[in-house]
Amino acid sequence: MAEDFSGADRQGRAESRPLGCDVDWPYHADPPQRFTGNFQRYLDAGGLARPHDDVHGFVRAEPGNAGDMGRFFFFCMALDQIAKEGVAGDFLELGVYKGSTASVLATMARKLGRILYLLDTFEGFSAADLHGIDADKSMGFADTSLDAVRVLVGEQSTRFIKGFFPATATELPADGRYALVHIDCDLYAPIKAALDYFYPRMVPGGFLIVHDYSSLYWNGAEQAVDEFFADKVEFPVPLTDGAGSVVVRKARSGLVVQGRSAAVPELPLDEWVSAENGGLEPWLGAGWSDREQWGVWGIGEAHEVLLPVPDRPVSDLEFAMDVHAALFEDRKVLLVDVAVADETLETWVFTVAENRSVRVLRIPAHVVAQAVARERWPVARVELRPRDVVIPAELDPRTRETRPLGVALHRLRVSNIGTLTS
Repeated sequence: MAEDFSGADRQGRAESRPLGCDVDWPYHADPPQRFTGNFQRYLDAGGLARPHDDVHGFVRAEPGNAGDMGRFFFFCMALDQIAKEGVAGDFLELGVYKGSTASVLATMARKLGRILYLLDTFEGFSAADLHGIDADKSMGFADTSLDAVRVLVGEQSTRFIKGFFPATATELPADGRYALVHIDCDLYAPIKAALDYFYPRMVPGGFLIVHDYSSLYWNGAEQAVDEFFADKVEFPVPLTDGAGSVVVRKARSGLVVQGRSAAVPELPLDEWVSAENGGLEPWLGAGWSDREQWGVWGIGEAHEVLLPVPDRPVSDLEFAMDVHAALFEDRKVLLVDVAVADETLETWVFTVAENRSVRVLRIPAHVVAQAVARERWPVARVELRPRDVVIPAELDPRTRETRPLGVALHRLRVSNIGTLTS
């Protein structure tokens, strides 16, 4: 049965028209087709959202949201995409106000087995943030409370953190990783602090959403986002909700975008390069977590290493990796296929008795040539493919690790690269 959202959405839009328009404004925005005529197909495909149920908290907290249904549907579709792609990590909202979007995020967090963190003063703005570009703004958003939001959102799978950010960051997990972060605190200072803190903790493919960016009222939001992403590989993408949110999806490590980052640099020959604190980041492709002090975790079904090679390689390429696998009481062995240009060259066996070790792979010259031809630039893409990827929290409820862990990388060494001589 198709859903019909014409009531609240169209009623709210019919009562308003763009300023400067002196004729009737008969236009409206239709809901996405997956929630109307194709809703049964959506359900059959495993879609998460139940808009007729999930929308209640969104409009109950702030009735004006009935005219901003585009924002509601965007969250539904972003969370569907997270589920579809298996993007690991928890959810978080900074700037909760009365809990309208928090109610949507909490519903989806429960369906996906994630934790939702909600951070706010629950008392309105801080006077300390009303300076600089935001000096002309007044105190606001005090007509809420933690108790009222708690009643609306519910407590299952939800953590409430009251206070001023970034001071409250100490109450978040030190190793937190996030699939979706929604920043809705309007002002430059807290938005900038939030981007500084959460961007490195977003998993590849994670959604970072900043409200009010293109509203032309909260100029601090626009300035904070523009400054922060000026030197990043990602670009903010504008949305068409009422206050002009933007969304950024966290890029994979090692992504090369023309004009935004350099090509994969050369690796020193016969020298170990450490993965500590992101030391190997330029050579990591898809399938890795963000850098950690000790190294980096591979997540998901494939972890890519980008090995720069000469333009015309004619001899084998050999590289060594200092690695270990995520083993648990219920998973004492992990098989990892190592492939280049879709050709499996070796299968590494990790056991409790022989876990962390140096593994050496020799790539034949013809495979190196195939890899370079496929990439269309001088790089061989090596894939580590764990055969059994699990989420630790599913094996042991005592751990809160929700990433699908595979192989952990500590160091990398390349040697025996030959070049054609005349």
